[in-house]
Amino acid sequence: MGCQKNGMSLEDDMMKSREKAWEGIEKMSLAKMKRRQQLAKLSFETKISILLRLQSIAKEINKVAGRKCPKVWKISEYHDEA
Repeated sequence: MGCQKNGMSLEDDMMKSREKAWEGIEKMSLAKMKRRQQLAKLSFETKISILLRLQSIAKEINKVAGRKCPKVWKISEYHDEA
């Protein structure tokens, strides 16, 4: 028989740990899905703005690390003139 700890065997303790881990994974998965749904609802302009911000962050990180810095897109506002 396995080691006893507070009336629970080692196997029972490991099983509880696994259950807690899966519960955490389920919560993370649901939160990730919810976040993706929120991002999907954003306007195209907002998504591009986020992308430009992420490019800027990546450029700074690469610069500090001494690596080649990718260019950040230069996007000016586009207006159709009919």
